[in-house]
Amino acid sequence: MEKTVPLRQWIKGASRSVRSGNTGAAEVASSEYISASLKIAVALAEQISRAEKLGDLGVYRDLELLPSRAVSDWAGCVRIRLKAKASETRVAQQDAAATKSDELLDLQPLPFASGTNGSNAASGWEHEFDADMNEQLKTFLASFDADQHEASESEASRNRYGQGPSAPVLRAVDVRSNSCCAWSSEADDLYYLNVDSAEIRRPHSELHGISSCHGDAASDKLQRIYSLGLVFYELFSMGEAPPPGLMGIKASKNAFVSLPFADENESEVYTSQPKRRHSRASHRAAGEIGVSQKSFEHLKFIGLPGPLCNLIFNMIDCIDGDFSRDECYTKIADIASDLQLMLDKPSKFLQDLDLEKLSLSGLQLSESVLSRQEEFESIQSCYRRSISGSCELAIISGESGTGKSWLAQRVGTYLSEQGGIFLSGKFDQMKQAKPFAALASAFDQYCDVLIRERDADWVELVVCKLQVAVGNDACHLIKIIPKLGRILTHNRSFADSYMDQNCLNALQRLCYLLCQFVEVISACSMVSVTLFMDDVQWADEASILVLNRLLMKGHRKFFFLGCIRDNEMKEDHLFRKLIENIRLFGINTTIIELSCMDINTLNELMSNLLCLPPRQVRSLSEIVHKKTKGNLLFFSQLMVSLNRDGLLRLNLSRGRWVWDEEEIQSIRLPDNVALCFSKGISKLPLEVQSALHTLSMFGASTKCQYIEALESQLNLQLMEPLQVAAAEGLVSNVKGSFHFCHDRIQEASYAMIEKQDRCRYHLTFGLCLVKLSINTADVDMLFTAVNQVNLGGPSAVLVQEDFRIIAEYNLVAGKRAMEMSDYSSAYGFFNHGISFLPKNHWADHYQLSLELFELASQSALAIGNSLSLGHLFGEVLKYGRCFEDKLNIYFIIVSSLAYMAKVSEAFEKGRKILSRLGEDIPGNPSREVLNHEIQQTQSIIRGISEDDILNYRLMTDKNKLAAMKFLSKMQHITVMVKPTVHPFVTLKMVRLTILHGLSPVSPIGFAFFGSLLAKLGNIQLGYKFVLMAQRLLHKLDAKDFAGEVIGAGIEVQCFMEPLLAANERRTEGESAAMTAGDLQYACLNRVLYCLTLLWGGVNLSTVHEEISKACRFIKEQGHKTSLFIMLTGQSTVLTLIGNESVSALEDEQSRSVHENKNPHQLLILSFMLHNDHAVRKHAEEFFELKKNTWCMFSGSIVQTLIAGLAAFQLYRETRYPVWIERASSCTSEMKIWAEQGSTWNFKQKFLMMEAEDHFCNGNIEGAKECYKHAIAYAKLHKFINDEALASELAAKFYLQTGDLSSSIEHFVLAHKKYICWGALEKADRLFSYINEKFGILLGGHTSQLPSNSRDVHGLDEIDPRKRKTL
Repeated sequence: MEKTVPLRQWIKGASRSVRSGNTGAAEVASSEYISASLKIAVALAEQISRAEKLGDLGVYRDLELLPSRAVSDWAGCVRIRLKAKASETRVAQQDAAATKSDELLDLQPLPFASGTNGSNAASGWEHEFDADMNEQLKTFLASFDADQHEASESEASRNRYGQGPSAPVLRAVDVRSNSCCAWSSEADDLYYLNVDSAEIRRPHSELHGISSCHGDAASDKLQRIYSLGLVFYELFSMGEAPPPGLMGIKASKNAFVSLPFADENESEVYTSQPKRRHSRASHRAAGEIGVSQKSFEHLKFIGLPGPLCNLIFNMIDCIDGDFSRDECYTKIADIASDLQLMLDKPSKFLQDLDLEKLSLSGLQLSESVLSRQEEFESIQSCYRRSISGSCELAIISGESGTGKSWLAQRVGTYLSEQGGIFLSGKFDQMKQAKPFAALASAFDQYCDVLIRERDADWVELVVCKLQVAVGNDACHLIKIIPKLGRILTHNRSFADSYMDQNCLNALQRLCYLLCQFVEVISACSMVSVTLFMDDVQWADEASILVLNRLLMKGHRKFFFLGCIRDNEMKEDHLFRKLIENIRLFGINTTIIELSCMDINTLNELMSNLLCLPPRQVRSLSEIVHKKTKGNLLFFSQLMVSLNRDGLLRLNLSRGRWVWDEEEIQSIRLPDNVALCFSKGISKLPLEVQSALHTLSMFGASTKCQYIEALESQLNLQLMEPLQVAAAEGLVSNVKGSFHFCHDRIQEASYAMIEKQDRCRYHLTFGLCLVKLSINTADVDMLFTAVNQVNLGGPSAVLVQEDFRIIAEYNLVAGKRAMEMSDYSSAYGFFNHGISFLPKNHWADHYQLSLELFELASQSALAIGNSLSLGHLFGEVLKYGRCFEDKLNIYFIIVSSLAYMAKVSEAFEKGRKILSRLGEDIPGNPSREVLNHEIQQTQSIIRGISEDDILNYRLMTDKNKLAAMKFLSKMQHITVMVKPTVHPFVTLKMVRLTILHGLSPVSPIGFAFFGSLLAKLGNIQLGYKFVLMAQRLLHKLDAKDFAGEVIGAGIEVQCFMEPLLAANERRTEGESAAMTAGDLQYACLNRVLYCLTLLWGGVNLSTVHEEISKACRFIKEQGHKTSLFIMLTGQSTVLTLIGNESVSALEDEQSRSVHENKNPHQLLILSFMLHNDHAVRKHAEEFFELKKNTWCMFSGSIVQTLIAGLAAFQLYRETRYPVWIERASSCTSEMKIWAEQGSTWNFKQKFLMMEAEDHFCNGNIEGAKECYKHAIAYAKLHKFINDEALASELAAKFYLQTGDLSSSIEHFVLAHKKYICWGALEKADRLFSYINEKFGILLGGHTSQLPSNSRDVHGLDEIDPRKRKTL
């Protein structure tokens, strides 16, 4: 229920409410009262503004309803609508009391209404609200108030109103019902503050005979501003009428006044741009204190804020026509806007400025001034989505100075306040810090939290899971994240263990370990983990690779936030490719573009900054925007500069900022913000400038420790001047490091140094720090120092001996970077070291030169810098003194050729190197040569037990160690291009190990040796060797090769152990390979895991899900060979399910696999789907390829089964002897596997092939028994695919032998099992085959057969009597 009351009544009720909480003698306007009054003021100003806008358009209806210029008491024309709080019962009581009061006192309706605008708006104004009625109402209210005050002492009154004994009751007026109602003053005075709206209307006496206006002169508008100002004075002064002197008029008998405006007969009229006129102040006597001044001092005395006092003063002062100041009002709309700002942002536009604080600090730009609210909310949305479990990426893009970092830090503050985890790092343009410094900084922050909260239960959980996730490889992470060493327990043994020199694997290993780290901390967090990286445009390649892996991993509850200068990134920048990649993986990516501010945005910012309404700062904003082009950083620096130079200053008497626009307009500014900073820096004392120049040499930030060292060693004055710079807001000292407050400040300071001096300073500072870093073993300082030296360059070196010393420093730094798996930084160090080598270095500093070139080649290979490899290779091959000195380069050459897919060249180059090492590898060996090699190897190994090998001596011969290294590389190469040579490589590795001792790669040789023995028919012996290889792997702690050894071993284990049980160990192989950074075998283990599920009897829909996950994983790793194999398996599954179509495939590569299936796949699908005319062609291709296979692969199980069954079928069709020979060969192979290997895997498969053999040879009874047992064993061993296939083969056998009843029975069983397996397309083809065969037998009456091919019970619909008829 709403109430409408006159303004003055509202003032009394509201002021009583605020006075009840104020025990002081003086009346003070409370914030609640001011807030409610502002709502009233805004409503009135907006009402008049709307009326004037319509008047400007020629619609004068609303203007005609406003009080005329003749009405002085505008306050009496204002009505306030309040929101009711009373319950329905109490409202009824009040209405009843009001009705009774109306009967006692016949009050006339009040002369106003709250109706809507329009021609009938004045219908509620039925009687004139004149002075007599006012007096009558006041007398009645006063007497009623007194009576109620006495009555309130009674208990009945307390019970009625629910108030204490001192609860007076006030008679108020219900405007809409034209009745009075009783309200409890203590409870309902609070109700007065609950303002809904307000309006002002012309008195009823003026409504009669209104004639339409023909215009709205400027004088009328100013009169309204003046009159409304008087209303505001009374409103905000809590009911005090404006002094007569302030009004400047003499009250008439009828309370009307003659306002000081020119009437229609005067020659001077107001225009839309009023002329300046002398104010009343100019006519005051000297020394006279004006009434206006006294009045507004009184407003301030009762607690009104200065801005509100000024607003009222300027409204009343406009009547003098003095518009020389920016505060003066000429439009009511400006008043409404200013009042709304006071209501919405009281801290900026209502409250007084802290003049004392601002006088000391000067102009300050705070977060509350800089908005970017829309962008901030967009990032908030990304974060909320990540909390729900997704991985999110948000990039803030824009040129320098647009507020990217500020916005990100605002997000960080918000997330921290919400209990989130916000980890931040910053890339450096000068790349001064250690490898992965930005990422290390971020993750070290998380470790700080763990250390600080180490006693909390959640910390214990995180530490435990981290220990499990990274295990003994924690040492590699600790090199990057030093503080992790204070959390994870580790021992020196694994930290000092053998490290493979395969740099490609080392980098991938680090990526994997960091992914594990993020996986643990995000999984253990109730909120999302936010990783913020600033200035990503300067990120190095290694860091981009890590970020790419982290994001493509798609961690749950992980949010990445980055800032980039898009205009400073080339089109081929790696981060652009990263964004494209993760979008392909379906990760939500949000790009937030920050541009320079337009004039309206800048004006809003200026308004917030100076705490002045936008209209008052508009002209200043236009000047500043023209000079800064809307760049936020440029803007902030210009404003601070204007304040510092006195062009923007505080006016204490006016309590606000003032400025000199002409002086500001005349300032000449540089074109970019860096030069602006330079100008500011140049005004600082020389020692401060010098200190800033020194600091700028180190990039965006550097440790105070380094600055102190330079100050001490070089006798410079640095620390104190930098504190002065910090006071100027140019740098900050946070957590022991100096940071430039913005990159542009560092760039400006660095640009001020003469170019010829920069190199000299870099070299001097670097040499000073590098000696200290070596003495203190400070790795971080070493990287910083050597970077400084390298920035100086060889041209800055004056002492000849320093060339060699600096080259050695780069060698040390590069090696440490390699230990951290940052091969990009390592290559940079080695390359710089080479540039510092003096003339004739190959002769004078041979060992240093050789090591620099070798390690530079290795690092170049790791980062894919093929252009540099040729030059580096050539130098070593040209100046190397012996073959042994060139071996490392030869190995890198072979590796690079294989990496670039030039495997044939790699094979030939590897053969030549091995030959020079005394280990000849044949090019095209015969079977006899292979048998001879096998016999020799077996004779060497005979008599040596497994324990003997596990406790064997270590290999020490350098040439043999090098040969083993080359042979391990040749294992991969020969499988691809020379499969017939692969056994020789394996045998060489085993023989070298037995004759010369164990090397780190010996487990690889024994694993493939076991595979070879199993392939040759001795599965059990081969099984023993692969198990021994895995134990030897742990014995030597050669975990870098674990993925390869486990993967090769499981291929043999699948023949000796239940298939699916052995297959589960492939996840261990994948994990071990990922930990070692061996992406090739990590992907291959995942591929073989999925393919084994396919033929292991697992439902095909489950297999398809696993293959989809595997494809995503392999795409993340970027291993194309494995992806092609996996897509082949996916194509097979989709074909069997019946969902494969070119349009359904995800990408171009998938469609390529669909169109170019390999012979093994084609043979299997053509046989399974009854494509008889294609079976012969694909079988021929398969048996041709089978000749060259010398490794044991689990995939050969299904291939041998299908090939043998196809050969039996082709023999029955053609009676060609070659097919029965091939079928018998496959059967013999399956028999060996069944006898020596796992009965669980092979019994039913061998029985199927034996049944087919009996079928071909006419042994009907033997075939029946074998089919029967094959079906039974398949069911027992849970190979539903084998059960379906055996049933189908038996059905075809019975069909051809005339036992139609048994045939249809087995077709029914086969059809059911194929559907249960999920091979719906196969079930359809089988159903069509049945319809075709039995339709012929039924004389074409196929209606007797069921029509639903995918119903498990479909073939059961055949009536048993029909079966008998068949």
